[in-house]
Amino acid sequence: MAGEKTEKATPKRREEQRKKGNVFQGKDITISINLLIMFVSLKLLGKYIYEFLQRTMAFFLAGSGNVKFLDSGSITKLLINILGRILVLVLPLLLISALTSFLLSGAQTRFIFSTKKIAFKLSNLNPLNGFKRTFSLRAIMQLVKSMLIIVVISIMVYDSIVEFSKNISSLYFVPIQQSIFFIASSVFSIFIRVCIVVLMIGILDFFFQWWQHEQDIKMTKQEIKEEYKQIEGDPHIKSAIKSRQQQMSRRRIMQRVPEADVIIVNPEHFAVALKYDSKANRAPMVIAKGKNYLALKIKAIAAENDIKIEENPPLARALYKAVDIDKEIPPEFYQAVAEVLSYVYSLNKKK
Repeated sequence: MAGEKTEKATPKRREEQRKKGNVFQGKDITISINLLIMFVSLKLLGKYIYEFLQRTMAFFLAGSGNVKFLDSGSITKLLINILGRILVLVLPLLLISALTSFLLSGAQTRFIFSTKKIAFKLSNLNPLNGFKRTFSLRAIMQLVKSMLIIVVISIMVYDSIVEFSKNISSLYFVPIQQSIFFIASSVFSIFIRVCIVVLMIGILDFFFQWWQHEQDIKMTKQEIKEEYKQIEGDPHIKSAIKSRQQQMSRRRIMQRVPEADVIIVNPEHFAVALKYDSKANRAPMVIAKGKNYLALKIKAIAAENDIKIEENPPLARALYKAVDIDKEIPPEFYQAVAEVLSYVYSLNKKK
């Protein structure tokens, strides 16, 4: 079908889609890696966090004894102090989380920011479009992925709880600090395993999102042609411009022919006009050349201006192929051209 999108997106199409904010990214990868980093950070800082909370609790208990009954000012001051301490503890973790999300999202989108994605569109209110989005392949895959994550996480959490329940009775015989560390370690272990599973599913989803994005931005053959016209110009216009340029080039060539000293020809197919000015050039220069019809025109103008036309097929073909217009002839042609010019000059002297 003519309107079927079968062609891969061009670089221009991809850049336009990026500017519109239409880029793919694996959000599950970002979330899972972010959570994984957070839980690893909590596990590494677990002892410090425990000691910090212990000191904060001691401060609260010590300060509560100095709080007067129903003295709202003292209570507020104490709570603000405690919240400030907690903020000092939590803020670095929040900054790590924000920075991780920013870097992961930016790495996938090349830090593109567009307001077009969040702009209001009337098409979003169309029930038919909403129905299509709800039952699209993307929506079905999202549902399957979510169900898979729920099932896998439920099985893992259930197994972890069963394993934890077998050891919970032993906590009665250990110090409270050790019990807290054991419980926290078990919880963190569950969370990290869950994050790893979500990450693995997210990687699979990432490739699906990439494939879906490539399908969405595919182009029809007509769109490719239209884009080519925009970039390179209409082929008909380009052809007309090229034809016009060729006409102007031929006209300039014809205007230079009367300046030539000699026209070397291969009777019908090639014509090369040579001029030699010993004061301006080191060697004779090709000031005009032509093939077939243009060669006949050069010979006609030469005849009108009484310019010598010398037949030398090998030299004419060689000069036509080797030397551009307004260029001096190479050294390998010096001898042959010198003989021709010498002969022409001798004829002119006789005249």
